[in-house]
Amino acid sequence: MPANIRRTLIVGTLLCLWVASPAQAATLEATPCAIVDQWSDLYGDELVAAANAGHATAQYSLGLEYDSGSDEFEQSYELAAQWYRKAAEQGHACAQYNLGNAYDSGDGVEQDPVKAVYWYQKAVDQGDKDAEYNLAIMYENGTGVTRSYKKAFALYRKSAEQGDADAQFAVAESYAKGRGVAKNPAQARIWYQRAADQGHEEAEERLSEMPELPPSI
Repeated sequence: MPANIRRTLIVGTLLCLWVASPAQAATLEATPCAIVDQWSDLYGDELVAAANAGHATAQYSLGLEYDSGSDEFEQSYELAAQWYRKAAEQGHACAQYNLGNAYDSGDGVEQDPVKAVYWYQKAVDQGDKDAEYNLAIMYENGTGVTRSYKKAFALYRKSAEQGDADAQFAVAESYAKGRGVAKNPAQARIWYQRAADQGHEEAEERLSEMPELPPSI
């Protein structure tokens, strides 16, 4: 089953299964944006006013409102993408990630994997673990970039080191199969265990299939 590119930061559950077949765009885990300031918790007209005044966090929040839809804002991927862009161009990492995802999925903009890679990379440059994960899949597939399993692994590893369970599973798979990194069953076990410790079912299955370790002396 293919791995999936994650959706925007407002959507719910994700399933990531990384195998030799090409990965494909997918759903995204809901992850609250860590960028907060005085413009982060506004609503209604106050939020619109702050966004129009050029405050990036308000623009991002307004993008989220349009992305999901609410009593005050009718759902519109087009308007969501417009507000994500305004915030992204000011360097807002979560907006850069969501704009990359919009180009990846074609929600509100014309689908364009090259632009998706561009905006994911902007967010990666600021250490966004979800962007690292999604950009890794782009490199794994060769979507919008030249395929590189080594770059994919490096990005999975960065995301995994920030505690992302799906990235941890992908790192384990890389070590288990020698894809983008030298094959290393011991490292594979370590990373499967880290993902399993967070409830990753596929990692738990992989661990159960691995041979038992010899008893320590």
